[in-house]
Amino acid sequence: MTVRIKKPPHHGVSVVPSLFTLTNLFFGFMSVLLTFRGRYRSAAILIIVAALMDGLDGLVARATHTPSDFGIELDSLADAVSFGLATSVLLYYWGLEMAGPPAVFFSFVFLTAGVLRLARYNVRTKVPTDRKHYQGLTVPSAAIFMASIVNFHPVPLADRGSGFLVAVVTLLVSLCMVSTLPYRNFVTALLGRRIDIRNALVVAVLLVGVLFYPRYFLLAYFGLNVLSGPTAALVRALRKRRRKKAEPKTIPL
Repeated sequence: MTVRIKKPPHHGVSVVPSLFTLTNLFFGFMSVLLTFRGRYRSAAILIIVAALMDGLDGLVARATHTPSDFGIELDSLADAVSFGLATSVLLYYWGLEMAGPPAVFFSFVFLTAGVLRLARYNVRTKVPTDRKHYQGLTVPSAAIFMASIVNFHPVPLADRGSGFLVAVVTLLVSLCMVSTLPYRNFVTALLGRRIDIRNALVVAVLLVGVLFYPRYFLLAYFGLNVLSGPTAALVRALRKRRRKKAEPKTIPL
């Protein structure tokens, strides 16, 4: 009988994953600077690139078996800047400013929701999960969606109505982040599947969309991702209601 000795948690600094995390932080910092200079499309693209770096640091940490508590905390701090602060500043100067005094409130709501979501994620990492779903919309996904809107229409909004529309979208996305709605972990789902004809076709379509129609693809894909949580919850509620109606009613004797 062999006894497996459980390895203690790694608390040190993992160099390679941390480099990706710091690169993520750098792109978020540069996005803020570009926003102040009025280069909104470039700022939005850097947020999207920062999200790519954020995804790579987790994959590298798991591939090299070097996840650590330090890495988790560093990743969350970088995400708070790159996706919380950078996105809220970009939204304020690009469109929310036209909404008037409430603009500060709505941009701060996005930042606050992102920080709260990150804090909850750090707490939940200590509890074993199936990694198939996230609780609430992830902060990078929310930031990419909002940055995709700016990338699709980089010209600053010029009327108050458009500013309020962006404010409403910002509020709804913020609520999705702090909600308990389950969101599918598409990275784990794709990595855990075998490559067959259907999956290969999906990957090919995604690559074509990213390469040739990036503005439309990013906006459509991450827009559907934002809606997937509320839609799935609505479908489950309707199914539950139908099951209750289908159950035979018992008559008390």
